[in-house]
Amino acid sequence: MRCLSLLIFLGLFTITSKTNAFDSRYKTFSESSVKKCTLAQSKKPSVNICITGQATPADLTRAKQWAARASLTWLRAMKVLDKQVTRQIVFTCEDKHLTINLKPGGGTSFASPSVTTIYLTRPYGTWTHELGHALAGLSDTYQGGAGKCGSQPQSLMCWGAYGPRANPEEWSTLWPDDIKGVQANFKKVFPGNSESPDWASSVELEKPLALEEPWPSKNLNDPEPILKDDRVVLMKGPASEIDYDEDTESIDL
Repeated sequence: MRCLSLLIFLGLFTITSKTNAFDSRYKTFSESSVKKCTLAQSKKPSVNICITGQATPADLTRAKQWAARASLTWLRAMKVLDKQVTRQIVFTCEDKHLTINLKPGGGTSFASPSVTTIYLTRPYGTWTHELGHALAGLSDTYQGGAGKCGSQPQSLMCWGAYGPRANPEEWSTLWPDDIKGVQANFKKVFPGNSESPDWASSVELEKPLALEEPWPSKNLNDPEPILKDDRVVLMKGPASEIDYDEDTESIDL
């Protein structure tokens, strides 16, 4: 009987371990690289975003809206852990915490800690995906191409701009695996105790984020995203047409 009890206990332990492994299959940069990502600045008064590259005026307006929304989407996932995380986005190249380089046309967007290059024909999900690298310190989880998750859980870091959660009006574009990944990285950078806001349990992090009110409660003294300055070469022409084709040849979407 004692042996049988032990076997049952070990069996339960094995199942629990497998479950935990399944729930924690996000991939991150090295710890030293994570500490160079924008999330390390998330408790400062503002996250300062420097936009460079080339864009039409219409592209630049959309780029700032999407940059702010994507940044706040990741910050919200950290804010539920620590109420000191900022909600202020400032577009400035002074004391920059994140650099976004805009490229006309289509191509493979890419990122490294605190820096990303995004092609202007890419959908909104590309912005959250690339900031998953530059801001949140997460690595790609696709295997052989975006959307090919293999044994990995469904996630933004697998699907990129496409897949079942591509519509930013229905989803934040984050999946549970992405949320667990950025929260784990946040705890690496800011170890120790933290105080969650009183609204933390009421927020669904997988649901869309409203730029004008990213979470339920805010300090009335907190300003909206500030469009201060940038270093973009303005081109003539209309806004770029967004490529929603899931058969795109891009690897990192």
